[in-house]
Amino acid sequence: MVKVLVILVLAISFFTSTDAQASLFPNHDINDPNLTVEIAAKQCAKSYIHAPDKLELWCEKAYTLGHWKSLYYIGMYKGDGSRYLNELNTRIDNGEPDAINTLAWLYQSGRFVKKDISEAARLYELYLAQESNQAIVLKASTLYELATIYQELGMWEKVIIHTQYVIDNAHREGRKGLAKDLQELAKESLAKN
Repeated sequence: MVKVLVILVLAISFFTSTDAQASLFPNHDINDPNLTVEIAAKQCAKSYIHAPDKLELWCEKAYTLGHWKSLYYIGMYKGDGSRYLNELNTRIDNGEPDAINTLAWLYQSGRFVKKDISEAARLYELYLAQESNQAIVLKASTLYELATIYQELGMWEKVIIHTQYVIDNAHREGRKGLAKDLQELAKESLAKN
């Protein structure tokens, strides 16, 4: 009786995990002529965790359909982001602000490049200067990132200025709370000096 129950439990768990895996990585036809860039890009991103053996196929497909950010996943998978960096630099040369923002994030995080928060700050500032009609949410997000960089650099006045914008304009209460905490830290640090 115990053997039957163990076999039943194992069978149920196998089929349950197979169904869960299938729902996390849908079975789309990569050669479907009606395949959209959105589906290919989602398959690329999902394959990073759920189907690494299909990552290059889906990410290359997404790239050929026009989703250049798929090169990021290829770079992460292969451990070589040079192709992604080349694409970013080409797009920056063509005046695409989103590429500047992405490169700033790479320098801030140290992915594919040596971490350099001063360069990240310079690029975020350049991004903000080029985005005249930027959505408030994106600007608040970028200014928060800048505030955290200026915190690391000990540039407390800039931390206060940037966090104030986030406090006044961010849509998420969590982001506003983080900005308030960071601003308080900056004010305390200025008061000590």
